[in-house]
Amino acid sequence: MDKITDTEHLIACNECDLLLERPVILDSQKAKCPRCGSTLISARHNSIERTLALSIAGMILIFPANLFPLLTFELMGRTQSQTIFSSAMGFYYDGLWPLAVLVFMFTILVPACKLLLLFWVSFSLQFSIRLPARRFALRSYQHLDEWGMLEVYLVGVLVSVIKLVSMATLVPGIGIFCLGALILVTTMSSSMLDTDLFWHKIAEADHD
Repeated sequence: MDKITDTEHLIACNECDLLLERPVILDSQKAKCPRCGSTLISARHNSIERTLALSIAGMILIFPANLFPLLTFELMGRTQSQTIFSSAMGFYYDGLWPLAVLVFMFTILVPACKLLLLFWVSFSLQFSIRLPARRFALRSYQHLDEWGMLEVYLVGVLVSVIKLVSMATLVPGIGIFCLGALILVTTMSSSMLDTDLFWHKIAEADHD
């Protein structure tokens, strides 16, 4: 147990593997490796509270962003609305099931999993509740963090708007505003997450 306690006060540089004593830093400060100059710790102000709030906001926004119309097309008296989910299903019905799976995974499933995992860990730390699998949840979030493709999907929608605006009347729906807000929230949650603080708090709680 003494060995475990001692290692809690050590930190290894992600770039050069230099082992150092964990520095004590204040909010919004950074600690850099004395050997290679890379960032060891970058403290975020109220990281746990803000991450929890943003994950809740994201879980609320993800439903209208996926199920409400992004755009409504009006052409020759015909009207058609498009959602993220219906676009994935459209690819599936057209026989493009690999593309349908990719759209579903990276614009619906992965962002939802990221928000749920982030909520699970931040809620546990904020209220000092020992929820199971916190380490697995945080590790999984870090693996999935770069796999969300909401921004790419939104860029694709904007490209479609540019191509279709001269052919049809396009009416933005509530879904596209919720999607924009969801992208903002997920981006902020990633930037507000202090992974070093989260791992340190989990280690402290597990050894109490």
